[in-house]
Amino acid sequence: APSSGFLSEYTNIGTMENKGIEADIRYNVIRSGDWDLEVYGNFSQNRNLVTNLFGASSISLTGGAISSRAVEGQPLGVLWGTRALRDEEGNLALDENGFPQLNSEQGVIGDPNPLWRAGGGLRASWKGLSVNVLFDHSQGGDFAERTRFVLYRFGTHEDVGQEVTLEQNVRNITGDIFYIGETVRGNLADFGAGPVLLDESWYTTIGGGFLSSVINEFSIGDATWTRLREVSASYTLSGNGFREKTRLQNITLGVTGRNLFLWTSLSGVDPEVNQYGVGNGFGIDYFTNPTTRSILFTLNITY
Repeated sequence: APSSGFLSEYTNIGTMENKGIEADIRYNVIRSGDWDLEVYGNFSQNRNLVTNLFGASSISLTGGAISSRAVEGQPLGVLWGTRALRDEEGNLALDENGFPQLNSEQGVIGDPNPLWRAGGGLRASWKGLSVNVLFDHSQGGDFAERTRFVLYRFGTHEDVGQEVTLEQNVRNITGDIFYIGETVRGNLADFGAGPVLLDESWYTTIGGGFLSSVINEFSIGDATWTRLREVSASYTLSGNGFREKTRLQNITLGVTGRNLFLWTSLSGVDPEVNQYGVGNGFGIDYFTNPTTRSILFTLNITY
């Protein structure tokens, strides 16, 4: 209380629990003569729960229209922002035109923590040639695609440039009727009361943009991804004859490619990025640079 002479206190408080499993495996398929073939992998699953914030309802770990927070009874880092109005059964409470409505109270709109993560790869060698291939996968979790959502409002995202020929009469969010056979710019959606037209009047009000006047819940996407993390190959020149001719122990030539391919249902964004960098708050994109793809050539000379 201000009557104490202080407005805030810095202290080490808060409790949470983690329950999970980690596993690693490596198996030599072939180890004979010049041949060596090995498969390897890992798996991890963690369930986190914030159990006590000592009086605080939530603690913001990031800023922004969508924040990542510590909330009692929720996993650490849940996404917090504006959401749609719902009835007691959790269904969208629609207006007379069949569109969602903005809830006056903000709350949890997503959990960026994955259900599980895994990686797997293969190493092979034959004489002086070695090859390694590694895949990474993250299953589940939510991701805030704020770049996409903001571009909706400006009309500069590919999604809002679609044209559709209507097969039935539909309304937009302002109640205007568009008739069967018309070709209109926008997208059709069904929030539970039949098809409606998402056009400029939707994307420039509660269906796109930023701050608290939009339903940021609709910017949340599935963060599942699979990535070809690394492919590398190298060849080593060595042996008694080589050493006699060159007076070198060996020469190794190599090439490594990292982050070569990404498979995800998110549109135009890398789900591994984070607007606020590395930290406790994560799962948010806002005009963030994607993970770099790199190709590295190496030359190793051993005397």
